[in-house]
Amino acid sequence: MSISTQQLQDAAKIFFYLVNRKIVLTNDPILTPYFEEDGVRDALKILAEESKTRVIQTADRIHLVARPEGSIFATSYTQFKKKYTDVENKKYFHLINTIIFVFLSEIDIPSTTNLRWEHTGVSYYLLEKNLTQLLAQWKKEHEDTEGKFSEAYGLATRDMFDLWHTMPVDSETNEDRITATRRTRIGLIHMAMRLLRDEGLVYIVEDEKRVIPKVELYERLEEGYHQQARYEEMKELVLTTLEPGGESDA
Repeated sequence: MSISTQQLQDAAKIFFYLVNRKIVLTNDPILTPYFEEDGVRDALKILAEESKTRVIQTADRIHLVARPEGSIFATSYTQFKKKYTDVENKKYFHLINTIIFVFLSEIDIPSTTNLRWEHTGVSYYLLEKNLTQLLAQWKKEHEDTEGKFSEAYGLATRDMFDLWHTMPVDSETNEDRITATRRTRIGLIHMAMRLLRDEGLVYIVEDEKRVIPKVELYERLEEGYHQQARYEEMKELVLTTLEPGGESDA
């Protein structure tokens, strides 16, 4: 493998452009060297491997995503807490991750049927109802197995259940105004969905308290998340738990 200084510079420019933007259209002029020169692609691959990131190329976009472990760009709890100061401890962090899993499990369906979500989105209240059911069932499994269920799946079941059930569903005031806050369930759901919005993966219709997945999210699911065993395991667990009585959006 022979990489020139110019190719390395071009690859570094593309890499940090991706770091800043996360998702770039393939027709962006900055990507021209990537498509024209093997050396640039090789250099970019090395940069991604060394930083424990992954470059995902689709028909219209290139994504840069952090690998599940070891990436210098992965969002640790400490980094997360600095950005979202309303999150006091890891109980909230675990809850937010579970909210995202419930949302992804809701929309990660065959492409022949996902047009519904792309047009109407998913109600925050649907996510709240399904998460309430999910945590209640997980708590039962936790107790029935004397904690072995939670241990097997790496879940902070008791902490999440107890915290979720201390929170009101929504604020009694300013009903038309949505705030990302740990004080209410809808507020925490909004905080979780903002994480996806900040990544350029969803639209949020704030006055309707509804989130709409973007094409970029489906690309990330297909080319990234579906390659991760942990994601598939958790998605299956969520779907299996909600299957008997989970609600569908109207």
